[in-house]
Amino acid sequence: MAMLLLITFSCKPKSEKSDMSVLSKNIEYDVTINNFVESPCTSLEETNSNWYHNNIEASVRGAFLDLLFKNALSGKLNITDMNNKVIDTNKLKELLTITDTITSMQDRPPFKTYDTIIKTMLSPSMITTLRFRENWTYEPKTMAITKKVIAIAPLASSIRIDKEGKEIIGKKNALFWIVLPEKNSTSKVLTKRIVSTVSYTKDPIYNSLNFDSTAIGTYMQKLLQLVYADSLTAYQLSSGELPDVAMSGKEWEKQLCATETIKQQRTTPPYDTYDTIVKKVFTVSAIRFLEEWKFDPETMAIDKKIVGVCPVEECFDMNKEFKGYRPLFWVYFSDVWTPFDGKLELKKKNK
Repeated sequence: MAMLLLITFSCKPKSEKSDMSVLSKNIEYDVTINNFVESPCTSLEETNSNWYHNNIEASVRGAFLDLLFKNALSGKLNITDMNNKVIDTNKLKELLTITDTITSMQDRPPFKTYDTIIKTMLSPSMITTLRFRENWTYEPKTMAITKKVIAIAPLASSIRIDKEGKEIIGKKNALFWIVLPEKNSTSKVLTKRIVSTVSYTKDPIYNSLNFDSTAIGTYMQKLLQLVYADSLTAYQLSSGELPDVAMSGKEWEKQLCATETIKQQRTTPPYDTYDTIVKKVFTVSAIRFLEEWKFDPETMAIDKKIVGVCPVEECFDMNKEFKGYRPLFWVYFSDVWTPFDGKLELKKKNK
């Protein structure tokens, strides 16, 4: 059952246990690995600088998915259906078979219609998303998160052509689980950079299961406290780029915990004015990850190195209607290497 959570923060520090390290167990969430089907482009180099958001480079993505299908169908992997029931290669072939029915008409009297059933194997190129089942922990001093991938599931997207000849992406369908062995040799780089967002609210785009609400609340509160205290460096967000300019903890606290004084007038005599101090609060509802992925060509296990995290809040208008997500800042846990440009040179905090 999904655990729904909204974490609302004030600026008042809270006490916490320093030895807390478990963030979530058996969490399940989806990561899109092909965003080109949603963003028209002609080549990787011609896309914008955010090509690594929910995307693995096409050149390696195709080879990885071909290998995943090959290993799965060979019987080398521990495969279950989406209900965690072990299946053999025959059952797997059934899950990967697409059945289409074409209705035709006889060209001779009495011109009756008849159906032709066509069965084809699902193409690896139709896999646009990976579902992960993981255990999350974090190191309390640095707040660096570690993800242990337990199982992965490929999700296929159906594609149809509309009347104008445009491709329409259909609903994603989870196919099967690959349950990973305890020990793997994840030595092959799958992608140096992938950015994805995991939400712990009931959200139609980013959804997740089994979040530990107490642990994630503690983690986010401590992350903010360490940023305010300059124990962690937080980098300002710019339009579409990985930020490289740091801001001091005092500036972050001033920006995120701003207060506003509103003058109001009493409705009864002597109708004097008074001040009301309003403190800003924000709701962290998701985490954005910057990661590097390696994999084991034999077991298809994926190892994730968490390079950085970004807290994300939900935004609402005056009528309390949801308007979208606002990322707050990036905290990096290791050197950031940007595709095509080399190492990201991180600039010092503003004094």
